[in-house]
Amino acid sequence: MALFVFRSKAAGSFVMVPDTARQLLEILGKPVAERGVIPADQIDDALARLQRAVDEAGPADAGAAAATGAARAAHEDPAAPAPVGLRQRAYPLIQMLRAARARDVDVTWGI
Repeated sequence: MALFVFRSKAAGSFVMVPDTARQLLEILGKPVAERGVIPADQIDDALARLQRAVDEAGPADAGAAAATGAARAAHEDPAAPAPVGLRQRAYPLIQMLRAARARDVDVTWGI
C-alpha cells in the first residue's frame, strides 16, 4: 500500500492513504496515477468540485456520526472511533488548493 504525497510550493506537503486519495482524485476528474498535477489554471474547478462533493456528502456524514453517537450512548461499543467523513478527508487538499490558488502555483501528487 503506497501512500500518496500531495505537494505545492504554496503549502506544506501531506500524506494520504490510497483509498482516500483515489476518492478525491476521482471527484476532481483526475486519473488515479502514480504521479499527477493539478495545474494552477484548473485549481478553481478542482475547488468547486471538491466543495460540491463535500456539500452533497454533508447529511450522510452527519448521519454516520449520529449513528455512532447513538451506539456509544447505548453502550454498544463505547470505544468505537467516530467516523471520518468526506469533509474531514478532503480538508487538507482543499486548504492546499486554496493556498495554491492564492500564489498561482500547481498542486502535484505522487506515490
